[in-house]
Amino acid sequence: MIHTLYARLALTLTLALGLVGLIYGVFMFTTVQKNTQYAEQLLNRNLAKTLVNERNLVHENTLDKQALKDMFMAYMTVNPSIEIYLLDLQGKVLSYSADPGQVKRDHVSLQPIRAFLQKNASFPLLGDDPRSLDRQKVFSVTPIPMTDNPSGYLYVILRGEQYDAVEQLARDKELLYLGAWVVSIALFVSLVVGLLVFYPITRRLRKLSQQVDAFRQSEFRTLPDFQASEGKDELSQLERNVAEMAKQTVQQFEQISKQDVKRRDLFASLSHDLRTPLAALHGYLETLEMKADSLDEQQRHAYTERAIKFSDRLKHLIDELFEMAKLDTLDSAPQIEPFALPELVQDMLQQYEAGAQHRGVSLVMKGDTHMPLVQADIALIQRVFENLLGNALRYVKKGDVITVSLEKHDMYVKVELADTGCGIQEDILPHIFDPLYQGNNTHRGDEHSGLGLAIVKRILELHQSHIQVQSTLNHGTRFTFRLFYTGEHNHA
Repeated sequence: MIHTLYARLALTLTLALGLVGLIYGVFMFTTVQKNTQYAEQLLNRNLAKTLVNERNLVHENTLDKQALKDMFMAYMTVNPSIEIYLLDLQGKVLSYSADPGQVKRDHVSLQPIRAFLQKNASFPLLGDDPRSLDRQKVFSVTPIPMTDNPSGYLYVILRGEQYDAVEQLARDKELLYLGAWVVSIALFVSLVVGLLVFYPITRRLRKLSQQVDAFRQSEFRTLPDFQASEGKDELSQLERNVAEMAKQTVQQFEQISKQDVKRRDLFASLSHDLRTPLAALHGYLETLEMKADSLDEQQRHAYTERAIKFSDRLKHLIDELFEMAKLDTLDSAPQIEPFALPELVQDMLQQYEAGAQHRGVSLVMKGDTHMPLVQADIALIQRVFENLLGNALRYVKKGDVITVSLEKHDMYVKVELADTGCGIQEDILPHIFDPLYQGNNTHRGDEHSGLGLAIVKRILELHQSHIQVQSTLNHGTRFTFRLFYTGEHNHA
């Protein structure tokens, strides 16, 4: 139980209240002692003067030393709570009502005595105790034999050494008794307060801990019923944060599961796409090896040409797989630099001009060629245009047109690549960016790897953009994406 947060909080509160009670006790003891000294000194302010008058210590303006000695002897027996001393004008102790071995001082400071004799004296005033070298006590004093022409002082310690001994014994007993009650009550109150205050808090923490533990036992796949309160305290914020973290964890596990399914499908499709050209390549090479003597030059050339064709297809597929894997790594951040997009588009159209003319297809560029420099990785953007233009050229026929349009906006340029080719079936359209997607469609040819558009999508994602596609069967296809002018990419 002591290891629980609830017990620790209760113990902390108990110790804190106990310390407060101790400080309060010390403060109260000091205050009571000071008030007692004040009251005692105020009530006995004229005690010294009364002793002089009642005991007839002054006779014809002269101190009667015998009367003083008799008074010393009497008060040592009758009233041992006070101590009486005779001082000269320099504060030297001349005689006293005590045994000689008990007096430790031979001089007493005159500053408290002079303050005491003032009419506006502020009590309590503490004077030197002749029986101690460092102790001070409340006192009463009067000049003798007369105020106008004193020859010394009658100095009375109001709470003598014997009084202190008796009082200390009684006070210790009383303080022990009172302290035990104060500590007991403080502990009881602190425990009650701890139970009342900390239980609701620790109950919420225990419930949250149980939910998190249940979440852990489910291998972070089943989202518990986290019930976060609507409060604004730190515990409510913690409950909401844990609930949000658990939700995101479950979503990430679901995404990982989906990605795992896609990965298995990718491997299955990849094995098919690699096996077909590899088997064909192996077959042609094996035929050349087995029939080397029976084949004429033309046949050997035909077999070799077909083997090279499948080898090129295999190389192209492997290159795209490596490229896709590289784009998916954590260190695939694009090398951002400014460049003129219209110039890059013109260069790309010139690169594909020969192939387009061979197919009887027109390549057209539209839009404003005077625009700010875009911030992007020029090599990756060039790869985007290569894949899109190469893909478009595969699915157009003689007389079709491929158009690249640039539309300038405040923060970005909108790029649109459209063709008037065969288009894409509506049920296939949502899957064309999936790696190695294979369906019952006509947009995949024998040499199409299925990775080109997936690479395009990944490159644009690295540039904080995304690509959109619209297509109508037998009327053409349009791809659209954005590139930003500044380095601070906003999500498209």
